[in-house]
Amino acid sequence: MNTKLKGAVLGVLIVAAIVCSVLAFSGLGYADGENDESVSEGTCYVLRDYEGHVAVFVENDPDIPMTVTDIQVNTLRELDRETMRTGLKVRSQERLMMILEDLGS
Repeated sequence: MNTKLKGAVLGVLIVAAIVCSVLAFSGLGYADGENDESVSEGTCYVLRDYEGHVAVFVENDPDIPMTVTDIQVNTLRELDRETMRTGLKVRSQERLMMILEDLGS
């Protein structure tokens, strides 16, 4: 495998690990019957630039990222960079994972 392909595969794996971690931790805290109001079913996420990296925010908490990825905004295509500047609303965790995988490859 050439170095560029290895880097791309590693990037996708890192993004997938981050997304899996986010999904795993977002389900914590429900065992005692209490609802976590910050992340719940039907939550809308926002992907946007945070200190030069793609970050995931919960729509109702736009100041503190839920997670910050290793994806550098300056490495994205111009259209994707502009989208990260303005923010991209994502309505499901599945769609969030797909978009992060696309951005990371």
